[in-house]
Amino acid sequence: MLEKLRIHCNSESIAYINGDSFITYKKLWEEASKLAIYVSNQGTSPVIVYGHKSINMLVSFLACLIAKRPYVPIDITMPLDRLKEIIRLTKSTLIIKNESVAIHDIESIADLDIEHDYKSVKELNNDIAYIIFTSGSTGEPKGVPISYGNLNNFLCWISNLYTLRNRKNIIVMNQAVYSFDLSVADIYYSLANGHILVGVNKKEQDDIGLLYNVMVNRKPNVLVMTPTFAKFCLLNPDFNGENMQFIDTIFFCGERLSVNIVSKLYGRFTKLNIINAYGPTEATCAVTAVLINRDMLDDEVLPVGDMTNNATNILIKDEEIVLEGASVFKGYLGVSNEKKQYYHTGDIGYIKNNFLYCLGRIDQQVKYSGYRIELLDIENNILRLDEVEECVVVASLNSENIVIAIKAFVVLNTDCSVFSIKEKLGSYIPKYMIPKIIEIVDRIPVNNNGKYDRKLLSKS
Repeated sequence: MLEKLRIHCNSESIAYINGDSFITYKKLWEEASKLAIYVSNQGTSPVIVYGHKSINMLVSFLACLIAKRPYVPIDITMPLDRLKEIIRLTKSTLIIKNESVAIHDIESIADLDIEHDYKSVKELNNDIAYIIFTSGSTGEPKGVPISYGNLNNFLCWISNLYTLRNRKNIIVMNQAVYSFDLSVADIYYSLANGHILVGVNKKEQDDIGLLYNVMVNRKPNVLVMTPTFAKFCLLNPDFNGENMQFIDTIFFCGERLSVNIVSKLYGRFTKLNIINAYGPTEATCAVTAVLINRDMLDDEVLPVGDMTNNATNILIKDEEIVLEGASVFKGYLGVSNEKKQYYHTGDIGYIKNNFLYCLGRIDQQVKYSGYRIELLDIENNILRLDEVEECVVVASLNSENIVIAIKAFVVLNTDCSVFSIKEKLGSYIPKYMIPKIIEIVDRIPVNNNGKYDRKLLSKS
């Protein structure tokens, strides 16, 4: 896998731009190789890489790959308690701080220009490239280790995908934070193919005017994003093909893509290619994709993959999408591995005319704003609050079965405001997981089976 990335290591071309800062491929490899010597000699545990979209984040990732120590990307939006829990679960002995954070219990690097006596990279025998933490139903974050083999398989697949194939000197826009697995698509596709990656900061993501200026100034050819982010872009009427002729491809993944969003995009961009991809974190970001044509807009549901163009084996068992093969991880962090690995995604799906379709979840997991969220994770963390007696968290869906809001219904044992609940919850879970609507009720309705009536609550 590193061989694919090293192809451009001596190039003076720009590898990454963030704000007014940039780094060339040659400088990126020089900095990463220097840091890798320290990282490989300091220990063997996973390395926490903390920060946002700075150049040093990419330097840190690459250094860990060279050193063969798994990296764990953590964005600045992660609550401190959650970060501490991840450090405990990984047994990490090193954190690379690319932004300030109050962690003092383990070895830390706050400045990548470190001095050390080590002369070369120490040979480590480690198969894991990175570990991304997702929402877990127990209230604890769940670690997903992805191997070099998994990442290599994904890289080969995406580099030969439709309009991403055989591109030279293009500009790729990164929207997702690096702790979200969608970022794997733009980072490694771009670096392996010698493209320029443009990182979009949180401030730019939250401000339509700033985001528009980034696009006009940087002129990205390929956008990697979630459908939710596309909705945000569409709020600006200037986001169109006349003003942005340089955009030729949008790669969607991370949540359900609706006919409505595609129709609006094709209405504004006459020469746009839209790739709709599907895949969970456990299978290295994405395992299949389809080029959406305008004829597909006549159907209510868009396909998520072309079965002739898969990165791994895709099966339908009892209406569930099941994955097996080179992209699939070998087990969660701390869970024993199996020799033959089938991953039951929990997604309801079917295959028709050689296209894969996904209809939603069969459990309490949802995709919202591009993030995979366990509703039970939110419930368990709300129940940690002393003021809360009972809690049920549900997702509200629109007519296309796409999540439009997360709601929490809580029964209190003492007076407490919704604002206070949200504020306290922010200490336990990321902001994107905090329910948009929290309703304080006297009791939570139950169904005929004596269980919380989640269907009734999701419609209220």
